[in-house]
Amino acid sequence: MATQPMGATDQPRAQWYWKSNSNPSSTNEKDEWTKYSDIESAIIEEAFNGNNQTKLAELDNYLISLNDSIQISKSAPNKKRQIKRVLINRNEIQDALSAIHFLVPSTSSDESSCDHSEIASGAMEHLGDR
Repeated sequence: MATQPMGATDQPRAQWYWKSNSNPSSTNEKDEWTKYSDIESAIIEEAFNGNNQTKLAELDNYLISLNDSIQISKSAPNKKRQIKRVLINRNEIQDALSAIHFLVPSTSSDESSCDHSEIASGAMEHLGDR
């Protein structure tokens, strides 16, 4: 396999997640993580890469404290959840999307169709767990 020089499209992309366990402070549960939307992730990443020492990002319903790695509910400031950042290689993303093409059965117009974006999202979450 020939190697190609690393270009801008090969650079890893950051995806941000919040701890979504029913009791986020529990140590008995397996950690469950839910990814932020692409736009929320971009807002958080911009704050992460910014020069502001407080490292805060503001979303619609939450403040994100990057120094403490938590999200804080605006309506109930005592409700806090952990957050994490995962770097995803863009080549892995493309490979996962290509693999999905072979996993999705073709359907006729009479059969119910599959939401490819949901499958892609699930594949991306799986990549983030690496």
